[in-house]
Amino acid sequence: MTHRVTRRNLLAATAGGLAATAVPVTGASAQDVWPNKPIKVIMPFGAGGSMDVLSRLLAPIVSETLGQQVVVENRPGATGTLAMATVASAPADGYTLMFTGSSYSIIALLMPNLPFKMDAFTPLSRLTVGPTLLAVPAQLGIKTMAELVAAAKKQPGKWSYGSSGIGTSVHLGGELFKMAAGVDLAHVPYRATPAIVADLLENRLQMSVLGVADCRQYVASGQLRALAVSYTERMPEFPDVPTFAEVGYPNVRASNDFGISIRADTPAPIKAKLEEAYRAAVRRPEIVQRLKDFGLIVVATSSADFTRVLAEDAARYTEVIRAANIKLE
Repeated sequence: MTHRVTRRNLLAATAGGLAATAVPVTGASAQDVWPNKPIKVIMPFGAGGSMDVLSRLLAPIVSETLGQQVVVENRPGATGTLAMATVASAPADGYTLMFTGSSYSIIALLMPNLPFKMDAFTPLSRLTVGPTLLAVPAQLGIKTMAELVAAAKKQPGKWSYGSSGIGTSVHLGGELFKMAAGVDLAHVPYRATPAIVADLLENRLQMSVLGVADCRQYVASGQLRALAVSYTERMPEFPDVPTFAEVGYPNVRASNDFGISIRADTPAPIKAKLEEAYRAAVRRPEIVQRLKDFGLIVVATSSADFTRVLAEDAARYTEVIRAANIKLE
């Protein structure tokens, strides 16, 4: 459920930690003994989703590596900014970090009046990417991206696409596709992905960009047809589905990426330990295999690589956010 963002609830989330941050952690001794108490991982969404599952799969492995318990704490609401406010106001001592989703790179573009700055955080690693598929109902009779574009141009404004909410990577990916293809599709935001799938199957929607786990069974059964995958290469699971670049739209991206970040002023040795602990944990073969069920591909990038990708995403989405006048209140 998406909660309305207000200045009151964000300031309330930050207020509790402001006093704690007044005395920074300094000196070699404080860093040398880290960690000497449990580490808290703030989850920006509720329990049960792919990101939550990932965080709980990795927690015991990281706990074993670092010698301290890693506790996952769900702080859903305000499009993830309540979780971000919690980390921004926590001490910069390495004991509070957060998982990030695809909105991390663009939240400041969608909500310019946040009570914290994005440079308050350092991205530690992009752990996984979640490729998405542009899918249409099989009964629509469309078999290729070229056919979809041609048919949509014949009916401007009459066809629609669904997304999991305003400002999500799926929504922005749909808008990028509209701009690149020059088509006029009405956007229909949903509260839950299963409702999108149901309307696609009934041809009440003509298009959506869906996570692999959300639509693989319907693509396999022939009820939905996948026209393109948002990834750098074709997926082994869908060898006949071309990438967006292959069908002429290299700038369209709608991946569901998960990563970890922490306060930027956390001591560098602590950030390095956390980065390596999580990168090693997510690379374990049993974790890689488990995440395939959720349509997630392990990448475990460095902090520098994650920072670069976030900057590229922000640049990609800035124009579409402006052109489509997308805002979150």
